[in-house]
Amino acid sequence: MPRRESPLDQGDGPLLRFAGDLRALRERAGTPPYRQLAVRAHCSAASLSVAAGGRRLPSLAVTLAYVQACGGDVREWQHRWQLLAAELAADTAARRRAQDAGRAPYPGAVAFEAADAERFFGREALLDRLVALLSERRLVVLVGPSGVGKSSLVRAGLLARLDGGAAGGPREGPSVGSAAGPTGGVAAGRGGGPRGGRANGGAAPVALLTPGERPMEAFALALARLGQRAGEAQRGADPVLVVDQAEELRTRCRDAAERESFLDALVASAADPGGGRGGQGPFRCRVVLVVRSDQGAALLAEHPALTAACRDAVLAVGRPAPDELRRAITEPALRSGCTVEGALLAVLISAAAQQPGALPLLSSALLETWRRRSGNALTLAGFQATGGFEGALARTAEALYGGLGAEDRERARSVFLRLSGEAAPGGGEGARKPVGRAEFDEPGVPAVLERLVRARLVVLDRGTVELAHHVLPQAWPRLRDWLAEGREVLGDQRRLTEAARIWDAADRDPELLLRGARLEQVRRRVTAGELTPAGVERAFLSAAVRTAAADRRRARRQSLAVAGLAAAGGALLTLAGGSRMRRAWRH
Repeated sequence: MPRRESPLDQGDGPLLRFAGDLRALRERAGTPPYRQLAVRAHCSAASLSVAAGGRRLPSLAVTLAYVQACGGDVREWQHRWQLLAAELAADTAARRRAQDAGRAPYPGAVAFEAADAERFFGREALLDRLVALLSERRLVVLVGPSGVGKSSLVRAGLLARLDGGAAGGPREGPSVGSAAGPTGGVAAGRGGGPRGGRANGGAAPVALLTPGERPMEAFALALARLGQRAGEAQRGADPVLVVDQAEELRTRCRDAAERESFLDALVASAADPGGGRGGQGPFRCRVVLVVRSDQGAALLAEHPALTAACRDAVLAVGRPAPDELRRAITEPALRSGCTVEGALLAVLISAAAQQPGALPLLSSALLETWRRRSGNALTLAGFQATGGFEGALARTAEALYGGLGAEDRERARSVFLRLSGEAAPGGGEGARKPVGRAEFDEPGVPAVLERLVRARLVVLDRGTVELAHHVLPQAWPRLRDWLAEGREVLGDQRRLTEAARIWDAADRDPELLLRGARLEQVRRRVTAGELTPAGVERAFLSAAVRTAAADRRRARRQSLAVAGLAAAGGALLTLAGGSRMRRAWRH
């Protein structure tokens, strides 16, 4: 008889519920012994037993193997695992944040929040421009590539500035947060970043939301909070609604009608109160829409009213300048009574200035270096003891890869190999040429790309995609091995990409298509799954295959024609020869 499974610990935490549901799934499958499950799952019995133990979160691969062996819904359990992993990660971050509360000068890889205003530096000039623009316009769009600090700017910068430097109010669940804001317009106060003054003096409602999969629900929660605060605010106060990560309207919200309704409501709320609607119109507020640049143009293009409302009110956020990086590194340390060694400062500024999405990684590295400080000094030795940028990158990349299913792992591998390809001319050591977004349109790839962006491993900017950190191919052993193993295939991929680009730029000239042995070699690699053509590459190969088939048909017709002519000629010769022979016999 197999040994009975140990009972779960007492409690009702999310991890225990997850383990209990796994056990229930096994019971519905007839409670097969773990050794038998291991044979079905191609996984060790010990790993499967630990997965249902409730002590720690199993890996996604083990979870899905367990579910599949028990006949469960793999897609449903994958979604459950991802939600639980995010919840546990948030709890861990909160506990660590609580331990460092009031002491750590840097927040780590997460975005700055309103409560972090006193350690948010380096973006003072940009913040002044944002506040000034918001005081003049009722709807402002803040746009920039991923990883440049847009969320930190509005959370720790704008919210704190509007409240005269006070920390923001508590978050209202995962989507909505609030803090006090300006009255009767927005003051472009000057001074030390978010600590600049407020011209009007009073407090007014400010809410922050992220759209998520149900943007109208998030919007309703935000308006409810604004309405509640409006009763407490001074008369004439202008509420401010900040919509952060508005790209989720296109990447997470699958309902086009709900997306349109959300944008309609947003534009209506930002309309001038003196526009003639009287008291029966929608709740009025100023709006800041924060959107990633690769989605911003598409979002505006599909909603003309939004485009009209934000005309001349779009503020671009780019990479911080070296002086901004210097303040972002040194000022929080000084405020907490620490210093930053000159050698460390030089290394950090040099490395961060060359990377497209370096700010989250920089903050994470600084936090770990602070935890390893020597007395009150942040040192280069302490930074190197953390593994530096390379160590943090490798840990982040490997953790994300380990949380993917088998198919998504293959998609991620393809994405990383494509982005690690062609070197950028004049882009500095290790810099890779950005790749067109259209090259990542295979089914399932856009969703994987979004996960890489959220992990700060990839940067999306308008129509291009690139690695957030140029050192990733050297820092991450797994990617380094992929590149070493697939050097020949990677060369074929680059040549295919370049040939397709040239063909497309030349109005798809048939003379530029692959032919003969070269085409057959590419087709064999595609069939074997070694090459993954995307976008214009697929069109290029399809045209080459069609042209090759047409050439073969043409060659066959020509061969048949030649054969027919030869046969006819032979027949004529035979007739002519017979005629001569008959004449010879007569004579």
